[in-house]
Amino acid sequence: MAIVLAFACALALVPGAQRASVASHRGPPHVILITTDDQTVRDMIALPKTQALLGAAGASFTNAYASYPLCCPARATLLTGQHAHNHGVLGNLPPEGGYSALRDEQTIPVWLRSRKYRSIHVGKMPNGFGATDQDYVPPGWKPFPADGEFYGFLPDPPSAYTGFKLNENGVPVTYGESDYQTDTYGQIAEQRIGAHFSLFPNRPLYMQVHFFAPHDPATPAPRHAGAFATAQLPVDKAFNERDIRDKPPWLRAVKRMGPGLRGKVLRRYRTRLESLLSVDDAVERIVGELEARGVLDETYVIFTSDNGYMQGQQRLHQGKFVAYDPSSKVPLLIRGPGVPAGVTTKELVSNVDIVPTILDAAGAAPQITQDGRSMLPFARRPSLRSTRPVLLETGQPIGISDPASESAGARAKSSIRVKNLDLDGTAQFAKVVKPPKYRAIRTGRYLLVKYSDGGRELYDMSKDPLQLDSLWKDPRYAPVRKWLLKKLAKLAQCAGETCNRELRKPPKPLPRPKRKPGDAKQPQPD
Repeated sequence: MAIVLAFACALALVPGAQRASVASHRGPPHVILITTDDQTVRDMIALPKTQALLGAAGASFTNAYASYPLCCPARATLLTGQHAHNHGVLGNLPPEGGYSALRDEQTIPVWLRSRKYRSIHVGKMPNGFGATDQDYVPPGWKPFPADGEFYGFLPDPPSAYTGFKLNENGVPVTYGESDYQTDTYGQIAEQRIGAHFSLFPNRPLYMQVHFFAPHDPATPAPRHAGAFATAQLPVDKAFNERDIRDKPPWLRAVKRMGPGLRGKVLRRYRTRLESLLSVDDAVERIVGELEARGVLDETYVIFTSDNGYMQGQQRLHQGKFVAYDPSSKVPLLIRGPGVPAGVTTKELVSNVDIVPTILDAAGAAPQITQDGRSMLPFARRPSLRSTRPVLLETGQPIGISDPASESAGARAKSSIRVKNLDLDGTAQFAKVVKPPKYRAIRTGRYLLVKYSDGGRELYDMSKDPLQLDSLWKDPRYAPVRKWLLKKLAKLAQCAGETCNRELRKPPKPLPRPKRKPGDAKQPQPD
């Protein structure tokens, strides 16, 4: 915290620095990108202030997806505006993934420099950052303080809400057990916003604040512990799914959860929500500081998550990576100039669209091809629609734990130590299940998943939003399968504009065969 305090002391000597209102500048708008980690759409119930300050004051995207629902590849996309098959970060660990696979000289803070932005980073970086060089500051966030500031999380230890370490403009700083990480990020963000507008009132600001919550171990701030102690886990037909004979082989190996594991899912659900309450407080501080400085109306504030999280759906009690909606669907809110208040858009969007959106707002040009497109037209005109599909893809297959190992609530019998889908050291004893790599296409109506081991899934989301009944083997959907596979083959290799081509209307499923007299209805599985 030494550098922050030193800069704060210097700031106090600047005339009018104490929360002075800034006259409206005539340059590009300011942009604040706020992300959480592993947050689902339904977790928004723990963020009422965020919903009021951003959603009710702007646009809510109800069909937003993470193109690669895993931490490091998703965060690389939020820096580059590219799919994983183009930016090259194909997992959380080297050699295919991790921060070392990212070309960090080709990222959004570098490109924004052409428009005179000062760029400030606060919080989590892609996995592996700082593992070997704790004083490294990536391009675009320096030199300090003239052109940027950097307060990046260091994985020492890798998953800690207290007793954590930050790289503060090239200096590793260790925080104590009384310092709660989410609150610290909120405080730094608030201070740096104030400092920017006091010392650089004519420079546009780009800030990204990447929170760790509600990632495991989902430790809430002491003031929020027990706030959701009586919350009940939302349970639908996808939870602990009964009949998975239609699912691919890797998932059919997973047994149903027993009371022990269901209890664990419930406990995690509650602490995850509690950990998000501090994020809600931090968003309030950030928006409050922008308002106090008189710049809120000329600032785009974007809120999203790197990916979702499985909480018992399709029998998966934890993790992400998979294409099912709880894993790949994310919250997305945007407020800012020209965005009407309280609107909702159903347009299908992806995290590859976030960087192009920021570049569009800033009037800046990227130095690499962008796979996404600006979302501002859809935020400003919520009735606007397109037929562009979304690509979901993965690289490294990731081991997840089999819920059956704790089905009776007893200690797991397997001696295999497996890590969660972040591969960050939070481990449990369980049988290993590895979803294969996959490519998937999501349209306004369908989801088709093509696994590397030959498994396939097809869902008609208009009739089956919980993804309960795969139609891959249904002969009525043969024309749909053929059409989607052809589109997926091209989308999986797309770059730039080829990722954004709209689709024509898909073929209709074949008519249902007429039932002959005397045909008995097939018994349904229990």
